[in-house]
Amino acid sequence: MKHPSPNSLREMATAIRGTDIAARQWLDEGFSPGDAQAYVAAGCFDVPRTAELRQVGIGPLEVARSGLGWDYCSGNVSLAEVRSMLGHGPREKERTLGVLC
Repeated sequence: MKHPSPNSLREMATAIRGTDIAARQWLDEGFSPGDAQAYVAAGCFDVPRTAELRQVGIGPLEVARSGLGWDYCSGNVSLAEVRSMLGHGPREKERTLGVLC
């Protein structure tokens, strides 16, 4: 695993208003300071769970608008529930692509 430079750690720590340890977690998951800052502002605090949101295409603006960041990161709402509430389920994707079922 690549070690982040002191400058990148400092930049990330500033962006998330957190410690170097937290900054390293965000960097290790491949977040830029701007993206991490946006997810944190949307209520996301658990880095692996936030990475799951990003992996399924749920961006920080969607999380912020829905108000589900804290609930998802604290385990009160599942990823499947978040996807469903935001219209990211398989049926929605099929409709978007114009596939008839």
